[in-house]
Formats: sequence, C-alpha cells, structure tokens
Amino acid sequence: MKKITLSLIALGLFNSAAAFAETPTPIPAAIAEHSGPIRIAVIRNLGSDDNTTQFVSGAIQEGKKLGFKISTFLSNGDDAKFQDFVNQAISQKYDGIILSQGRDPYSTALVKKAVDAGIKVAVFDTAVNGEIPGVTVTQQDDASLTELSFGQLVKDFNGKANIIKLWVAGFPPMERRQAAYQTLLKQNPGIKELESIGAVSSDVQGDTANKVGAILAKYPKGKIDAIWGTWDAFSQGAYKALKENGRSEIKLYSIDISNQDLQLMRESGSPWKVSVAVDPKLIGATNVRLIANKIAGEPTLQPMTSKRRLFAGAAGGAAGGS
Repeated sequence: MKKITLSLIALGLFNSAAAFAETPTPIPAAIAEHSGPIRIAVIRNLGSDDNTTQFVSGAIQEGKKLGFKISTFLSNGDDAKFQDFVNQAISQKYDGIILSQGRDPYSTALVKKAVDAGIKVAVFDTAVNGEIPGVTVTQQDDASLTELSFGQLVKDFNGKANIIKLWVAGFPPMERRQAAYQTLLKQNPGIKELESIGAVSSDVQGDTANKVGAILAKYPKGKIDAIWGTWDAFSQGAYKALKENGRSEIKLYSIDISNQDLQLMRESGSPWKVSVAVDPKLIGATNVRLIANKIAGEPTLQPMTSKRRLFAGAAGGAAGGS
C-alpha cells in the first residue's frame, strides 16, 4: 500500500517538482510520450447523490493534478445503461476505465473486454469473479463498517430493539454488508427486524422517504426503536421521513458519509446517531492514481481495502478507525 501511494504522489508532482528540487521528477515515458491528453472514463452504477458527487470530485481533481482528462458517467442503477456506457468507453478507446458498483453477471466480462482492448482498468465495489491480470479491485471493509454501525445500535439499545433495515440486493458492498449483518443478528437475538426495504433509482432519497413514511404509518410510536441503513442515500430518505412524520424518537444508524449527512447529524434533536464510512473523495482519487500507475507501467497491489471511520451525531464526536 505505501509503495503505491508514494509512487502516485510522485506522479502528482510532475508539474511542480522543479520548484522544490534541483532535479525534477522524471515523467514515465508512457505518459510523457502519449499522444494528446490521457483520457479516463469513470463509470458509476448509481445516481448523483452527495456520496457519488464526492467520489467523482475526487477522481476529477486527481486527474487534473496529473494532466488527465476525466469523463464521468452515472447510470442511476440501470444495469443496461451501465453496460452501454462501458462498451462506449471501450469503443472510444479511452486510456483507462474506472468502474464503480458494477454487478453480476455482466461485470467480469466487461472488465475482460476492456483489458483485451488494451485499456487500463481499476474497479471499486464491482462484482469481478476471479483474478484478471492487470486489474486492481478496490473495496471498503464492509464487514467492519457493518460491525461498527450496527454494533453501535446493539450497544445503544442494550441488545434489545425492533428495527427497520434499509438495504437492496445485487450490489457487491450491499451483499457483503448483508452477510455481516446476518451474522451479527444471530449473535444478538434481542434485535428484531420488522421490515427490510430499499430500491436504487434516480431519486433514492425521495423514494426511500416515501417507503419509510408508509412503514411509520403502519407502526405507531413505541413499536420501532431504530433504523439501520446500509447506504447513506437510504438514510437521507429515512431522516426526511422521520422529521416529516414527527418520529424522531426512532434513532438512525448508517454506513457511508457525505457533507449532507454531517449537516443532518449536527441538527438539533437529530435522530441520526452514527454513520461509519470511508471518505468517498479519497476513493475516487485513489482509483485515478491506480490507473496512472498502470499507464506508467508501475506495479500496483491487488486487491486493496480502504480504511473506515466512525462519525457520531450531535451528542458525540468523531472517532477514528483503521
């Protein structure tokens, strides 16, 4: 991990090294001799929620530092559109492709197709089966994220609570979080799951708010203790429903973080107690660095797992994680 980071920092200093040293850092020939700007496509199978905006921002800013041209494509959870974006990027001969949230059964074949076309590929939270030479798979430690967020819920309610789970099947991080959740649920029989809802759409927050609102009408006060969200876009919708229906007695726990989430958590009387996350902006930047290494012909590690951090609501502070 350190070896990759240090070489990538060197890549990021191509245009400024001369100001700090007598001998500028040499630019790898594959980059220096490239015809025109290096083009990277960032393709994400989600919508333009705040978390995605930060992920994309990290990729664009890192690309700008390196002199790369970054193009971004969001498919709003539409698998057909996602595949179309990838195929277009391959046919347009991008130098690098970063895939995020690609699903089974199509992602592995798409990655192989891109590699066979001579394109450098890095994937984040994407379903890739088996090891594909030259491809780096990055992901979050979803078991740890689940243990911290759901574990805090268990602790706060002394192992006894009726909960609503916000989750959707099919996305690799969701599946990993679900597996860890099931293990923790078996270890804590006092936690009862009343309902499980979730859907990925162009308006995840609004759709989730409507679904949670319907559940709140079904369960009067005192019947639901907490909501656990496997994605902060779900949790944003749940927060909206709790506030609109005057149900702030129900506490909210989540995975992933964004600037909007932090603002909601800091509001007076906020029911959003905890969220555990990896900085999405850093994830976007890291994947661009990986592509830069690959184009430069430098070695990269495979796979890579990002570290996480716990964020507490207004009643507490933020605690670091590893």
